[in-house]
Amino acid sequence: MALTDIVVRDAKPKDKAYKLSDAGGLYLWVAPTGLKSWRMKYRFQKREKVLTIGKYSDIGLKAARRLRDQAKDLLADGIDPSSHKRAQKLTEDDSAARFAEVAKHWHDRNTPKWSPRYTLKVWQTVEKRLLPALGNKPISDITSADTLAVLREMENQGIGETTRKVKNYLSAIFAYAIAEGRLENNPVTGITPALKAVPPATHQRSLPFHMMSDFISAIDNDGGHPVVKLGLKLLLLTMTRTGEVRFATWDEIDFEKRQWLIPAKRMKMRTDHLIPLSDQAIDILTQLKALTGHTRFVVRSPNTIDKPLSENAFLVLIKRIGFREYTTAHGLRATASTVLNENGFRPEVIEKQLAHEERNQVRKAYNRADYLEERREMLQWWSERLGL
Repeated sequence: MALTDIVVRDAKPKDKAYKLSDAGGLYLWVAPTGLKSWRMKYRFQKREKVLTIGKYSDIGLKAARRLRDQAKDLLADGIDPSSHKRAQKLTEDDSAARFAEVAKHWHDRNTPKWSPRYTLKVWQTVEKRLLPALGNKPISDITSADTLAVLREMENQGIGETTRKVKNYLSAIFAYAIAEGRLENNPVTGITPALKAVPPATHQRSLPFHMMSDFISAIDNDGGHPVVKLGLKLLLLTMTRTGEVRFATWDEIDFEKRQWLIPAKRMKMRTDHLIPLSDQAIDILTQLKALTGHTRFVVRSPNTIDKPLSENAFLVLIKRIGFREYTTAHGLRATASTVLNENGFRPEVIEKQLAHEERNQVRKAYNRADYLEERREMLQWWSERLGL
């Protein structure tokens, strides 16, 4: 049955996109966002194709039928209406629908719910891995073969885990395009069997606590640079990440208040992270102050005065003292968490110290607690348990 102006006007969005058919292949596409667009289903050179005519807000029912008839005239002359439309740039909507622009809109839409660090990381990955091959293509022209070619090139570089992440980004960008009414099908769907299986991520090794005394003694007896050794002890005492220690600056340390304020820009969160300092942590920082207090970084590079410690410095130290098979710098956080949980400290206090962001958004909205004094007592207990 042919459409009427009233039916088109009153068409409401649903959970999933749907079509309202007119005649001659013309139909109204209604996206979950409420966007309505005119499309025409047709065959060209034995292939089924779809022509996007334009938005309902710009084109009424009569005009859509007229444009459908013009497309049929092109078909009669052996011309593909979609190719003709792109060549002539008949609508601003088509020229704006390049993959790069849709990807940027998707990224901007998600930015408010992502941390600044993750936001930057995602866009850098999209720029490096997707835009060179797909950026200038109209998003409606990108096929499964196109996406598979991008991902296989990454596989050939031996970066399987990054390939998996990029595939997820691709799928999300196309899903956004579908919701906006620019696509009907996601070209990433169904390509997984054509990709190599990515091995499951391995968790960081955590040092069994019964080996901790030997671990600390091995650090003390190592002949390496004292800044590296003290930096690893600071990481152990504060339950922080490698990057948080490496990029720590002296203006973040408050000896009087006995606390360390890590700015949000270096955290996997949107807020600053305040760390209470135990007696032992203050002692380590005092030793570091004598070595690096005249420079910006708390654990600066032993080789370059104005640079932080290298990314692998702690791992090299752990390997050199013979503990590489038992732990990593990150794994020491898991050791601390295990011991503290086993000894009755509240899980939410431990998670706060580890700077693990609450995943439950409702609970997160109400959980503004800092637990500073509880964390201070906990870290003092942990420092004494370590024997430092």
